[in-house]
Amino acid sequence: MTGFRVREAGPAEYEAVRRCIDVVYRETAAHKAPVFDRALWAWQYLQNELPSIIVVAERAGGLCGYLHAQRFRMRLRGQPALGALLTDLGTLSAYRRQGVFRAMADFLLERLRAEGVDVLYLFPNARKKSLPGFVRNHGFTVVARVPVYVAPLDLGALLASHLRLGAAGQWLGQLLNPLVRALTLRTPALDRAEEVVRLDQIDVRLEPLVRDFASGQGVSLERNLRYLRWRFLDKPTGDYTVWALARGGRLCAYVVTRQARLFDTRCTVLMDFGCLAGEDAALRRLVRTRLEADQRDGAALGVTMGLHPQLGELSKVGFVRVPEPLNPRPLNLITREFTQSRPELFDPSAWHITLADWDVF
Repeated sequence: MTGFRVREAGPAEYEAVRRCIDVVYRETAAHKAPVFDRALWAWQYLQNELPSIIVVAERAGGLCGYLHAQRFRMRLRGQPALGALLTDLGTLSAYRRQGVFRAMADFLLERLRAEGVDVLYLFPNARKKSLPGFVRNHGFTVVARVPVYVAPLDLGALLASHLRLGAAGQWLGQLLNPLVRALTLRTPALDRAEEVVRLDQIDVRLEPLVRDFASGQGVSLERNLRYLRWRFLDKPTGDYTVWALARGGRLCAYVVTRQARLFDTRCTVLMDFGCLAGEDAALRRLVRTRLEADQRDGAALGVTMGLHPQLGELSKVGFVRVPEPLNPRPLNLITREFTQSRPELFDPSAWHITLADWDVF
């Protein structure tokens, strides 16, 4: 490993890091390239409650690689802990396969250990070489392949676009939509006393919903109000909408949605959700109501992914788990612990993970 050195980046290097990211994204045609500008990078890595650690590799002419670690407060079996999510890593093409990434990862892991981080986690693509590298070289363990769930909302649009059936697909979809909904929809509409409200601010009304939904799960990010505001309201692109189901003036469930184009389809993405204890059915009614509203506005597919027992229950509002051979971008949750041994870290059923917990969206 010659020709470069690894160190932590400071504010004076941030613009150089951004330029290096831009080059790597152009080289690799990264999915984030069209939107990952300076404002989004600063929001993600500089504006969270806990400062990120950014490691770079430097050669004589400038930076040749980068690796970010976002730090978050976590809960492990009800106890506070410090976690880190490894994201946005890259090496210039001329420096790949020369040990640059491994050197950056080794340096970053030691920095995180020195900062008192308890748990590391990330979501490498199963079809890329980074997964075996993290496991073989850096002591990570694969917890689970993260399930992806989809709910067909407009079969006509899906048939027309994916099977190239055009008008015939639209006509067939109109015939099949009622049948599919009748077979898959096992959640009733809202109760008479319930209403769905859009939340333009995140306040203490959400605290009991978030707390109750995480109760019983051994491993999760601490979804305090500061984290939720940063994650969903402060993002410069303004992608997210927070919805809640209210009954008698009390919030019973919430869901955060985003409109996006995935699988060449206009989708409603469920980013995060939760409910009071015993209000699981209310959460599903909320999801059903939002999916139906978005379908009327042109969404053809509902999409979500993560680990939590309630994700499987979304089958009652029409979601099905995508079979692994059909998953175009399979992601693994992998983790490593630094401090005491916690067996629950390697148990998929102990985790509470939604799309809010990594940077894909």
